[in-house]
Amino acid sequence: MQKGHDDEDKPAPWEFRIFNLGSKALYIVAAFVLLLLALAMVGMAIWSVTGEVWGGKPFLAQLLDSIGLIIIAVAVFDVAKFLLEEQVVRDRQLSRIAEARRSLTVFLTIIIIAVSLEALVIVFQHKGQPYMLFYPSALLAVAVFAVIGLGIFQWLTRQGEEIREDSQDEGAQDERQ
Repeated sequence: MQKGHDDEDKPAPWEFRIFNLGSKALYIVAAFVLLLLALAMVGMAIWSVTGEVWGGKPFLAQLLDSIGLIIIAVAVFDVAKFLLEEQVVRDRQLSRIAEARRSLTVFLTIIIIAVSLEALVIVFQHKGQPYMLFYPSALLAVAVFAVIGLGIFQWLTRQGEEIREDSQDEGAQDERQ
């Protein structure tokens, strides 16, 4: 069922506008808090490495821990950026399949990169202890399965979108005849 021009021109009820404003405010606050947490993690990483350097201690292990913390901070920052871009700036409703596919792809890509980098950091931390490599191997396997799942999701949604477009085209041709 397609909307007519009358439905699109009608202003949204005031309740919906207030709810929409409130939800945007909530997304802004959540993104700002996530940004502050990401900055705090970066600050903690820098603080811990400089503390090791000033203390004259070997700092390779702390450096690897700090790299892991910065990777998580970047992932948290990307999630905050994603929330602002998708929910506040673009005001997306995800009404089209392509919009939903794009948003989910961006979000899952952030997570996949963070998990993969964290696994690599753990591998370097435990390079002399092969029995400790099960966890990072499992993380990499999860990242690989997430990439495969994302690929399947994209393929299926493209197929669904093509079927939908074909059926709409056929419906438009039937109306003209």
